[in-house]
Amino acid sequence: MKLRILLSAFIICVVAATAFVATRATLSDQVTLAASTFSTGTVNLQISSSQTTSGGTFHDTSITGFTGSVLPGQTTSELLWLKNSSSDTDFALAAQSASISGEISPTDVTVTFTPVDNNGTTNTGTPSAHTLADWNSASSLNPTLIHNVNSGRQRYKMDVALSSSVTTSGSINFDFIFTGTQTP
Repeated sequence: MKLRILLSAFIICVVAATAFVATRATLSDQVTLAASTFSTGTVNLQISSSQTTSGGTFHDTSITGFTGSVLPGQTTSELLWLKNSSSDTDFALAAQSASISGEISPTDVTVTFTPVDNNGTTNTGTPSAHTLADWNSASSLNPTLIHNVNSGRQRYKMDVALSSSVTTSGSINFDFIFTGTQTP
């Protein structure tokens, strides 16, 4: 009798184990996603001072700046284009003045960059205004302009204003360096 009970228990265990293995096989499966690659976008910033509504020819390096006269209390405006010619990657755009020289103090000159439409007439973003002295310490400003890569390029109006407190004649020369940094 003991043998029959042991044999019955053994058969029940074998049937249960077989059922467990068979059921597990039908309730699970796996697949593999192989060779996944993630890469960052690339920022390849280009600039143009073209006065056309399309930006004309863009350059990888520096372009000739603007020259002109402005009296104390007045503002002069120029248009420029910036674009990322590499990929559709969102990026923050920082501007920094450099190579400031001349008789006029950098604290007496305010430079404002405003994103505008292709015609250069309608503001499409928030203006960013600072004195040349502030622009010269860009680390305190953080990225100050945001480039809209959905359009591939963005036109900016650059306003240069001379403080009405300037009482002596003179000049000031300055460069602007634009830096694009990929953003999440």
